[in-house]
Amino acid sequence: VEVIEREVKDLANHTKNADVIITATGSPAILYSDMIKPNAVVVDAGVASEEGKTVGDLAPEVYQRDDLTITPEKGGVGPLTVSALFENVIRAASHAAKG
Repeated sequence: VEVIEREVKDLANHTKNADVIITATGSPAILYSDMIKPNAVVVDAGVASEEGKTVGDLAPEVYQRDDLTITPEKGGVGPLTVSALFENVIRAASHAAKG
């Protein structure tokens, strides 16, 4: 496991051999297709705005690859975030009800 800051020099050097890549930088198109090895798993949890559109950390070309297991471009990890939020609300309400 390696945690990499978005300011790192030569990001590709860190990503090219990774089996799983999880991005959450909020930097549009920080990760390009040639920076990802074949058959990798890629989770894009980054959110940014570019030209008035909401985009993730992956360059659009990454979604053209059919060898990757990748989160959807639209709706990616958002449903998981909402699910976790509801779970926490239910736990908090249960805890509050118990006094």
